[in-house]
Amino acid sequence: MTTNTFTEHPPVPKVLQEALKDYPELIAHLQDAISDLGLRPGMSREQRTDQFEMAIGTLEGGLSHYLIKATADLQAAEATGDAVLIAKAREKEMLLSGCRGRRLRQGFAELSDFFRVDQD
Repeated sequence: MTTNTFTEHPPVPKVLQEALKDYPELIAHLQDAISDLGLRPGMSREQRTDQFEMAIGTLEGGLSHYLIKATADLQAAEATGDAVLIAKAREKEMLLSGCRGRRLRQGFAELSDFFRVDQD
């Protein structure tokens, strides 16, 4: 069994935290998902870059999972015919689609800075 020797762990990018502010459980799950990643003293640029790429992949995977669930929730809402429920489900699906795409890409810079990808 290996122990986690990271001294710093990446945050969920602020752009995602802001977009998902009405869904704190999703933010917490994303944070938990990337908690196994991080920095420790003496890491090479290559190791930091690997951690950066794994953080992006982990966040993207989590957001994809939520988007799939939101799409299923929208389909279930549409089956009820409840306009309010449908509108809410559609809004969540659109939010998660944007988070998985544009907003996650906007968070790349914050993650890159955290992992010091451009430093030797």
